[in-house]
Amino acid sequence: MDAYEDLQQATLHDIPRSECLQLLGLARVGRIVYSDEQGPIALPVNFRMDGETVLFRVSPASQMCVRLNDANVSFQVDRLDDFHQTGWSVLVRGKSSYVENEDLPAMRSTRPLPWARGFRPVYVRIQPTQISGRRLVDD
Repeated sequence: MDAYEDLQQATLHDIPRSECLQLLGLARVGRIVYSDEQGPIALPVNFRMDGETVLFRVSPASQMCVRLNDANVSFQVDRLDDFHQTGWSVLVRGKSSYVENEDLPAMRSTRPLPWARGFRPVYVRIQPTQISGRRLVDD
């Protein structure tokens, strides 16, 4: 028996949609996954939830911006504890689109603010078609 077989392994449990939405609401950074001419790419973005939709900002000059209007995308947020080998992951699948100013949340404090320097005036919204999550629990 090798050392790997001696490890206590955790169990995966599905997370209900309502809890997935709560976890998304607590997070501030996730990964947007979309396709460009070389295939799928995942990039971190800071975001805010607006109801059940994901909202973030991009630069109009970025390749990401060019690819995200009316695109099929995925968005993932997770929290992992390497030491305890536990954590959770939430996956949002849906359609991304640009957001007009009149469709933004009324309170500016509920809109995402870019963490990185640069001009990022384009708001992108992901309208979910599927929200799922899994939790890794040390039983």
